[in-house]
Amino acid sequence: MSETTKAYTLRTLEAADVFIMSKIIHSIGVEEFKKCFQPETIKKLMEQDKAAEAVGFEIFFDIVGVITGNLPKCEKDIYKFLAGLSGMTDAQIKALPMNTFLEMIIDVVKKEEFGDFLSVVSKLFK
Repeated sequence: MSETTKAYTLRTLEAADVFIMSKIIHSIGVEEFKKCFQPETIKKLMEQDKAAEAVGFEIFFDIVGVITGNLPKCEKDIYKFLAGLSGMTDAQIKALPMNTFLEMIIDVVKKEEFGDFLSVVSKLFK
């Protein structure tokens, strides 16, 4: 298999996908993300360049901690979502090599429709 040939194809995201995407995002811990951006942390970030870099790493690792801590809560939903997008079964998704599975997730996040979904959802928080 060449580097450009993928072991899967992904269909276009549709309205029906909003429900499982919302469930996954909620399970990952959107509410906990807000805690990563405490006012005092943001204030430090704005004060100086060196502090900004350090605080940026602090926020990054806080976010990674939230995601990895909550990912098991939505494992089955992620398999189901990816299976629906790819035409594969949940079991086939679960059996994918780790790098293929992670590439698939990255490809979903890079989809224009996914960006559109996040853009529309973010309007709810304004």
